[in-house]
Amino acid sequence: MQADITELIRRNEKINEEENSGNVQELGKYVASELAFQRRDGTIVNRSTFLKPNPGNRTIQIESVHVYGNRAVVTCVVTDSGVVTHNIRLFVKEGSEWRVLGWANEPV
Repeated sequence: MQADITELIRRNEKINEEENSGNVQELGKYVASELAFQRRDGTIVNRSTFLKPNPGNRTIQIESVHVYGNRAVVTCVVTDSGVVTHNIRLFVKEGSEWRVLGWANEPV
């Protein structure tokens, strides 16, 4: 279980890095084959729409990681240029890899 928690923290940090750099090819490695992503404004987009370059200067602070077998929920706060967003991310294992399947944001 601790290994999964450590890996999920690392993956969330990598997601943040790849979003910041706009590297959607690498970012796609952390996203499940299907994705439902809710933006701060409530708009929901799919995987292909999410995986568009959107560079920034995001910082991430992990709040919690809960693992339930092959599912996990990660909560974190992301700040980008003074804009603070609370994230809830649902991860599932695809094969042996954790990938984000659902992601909902809202302003703090």
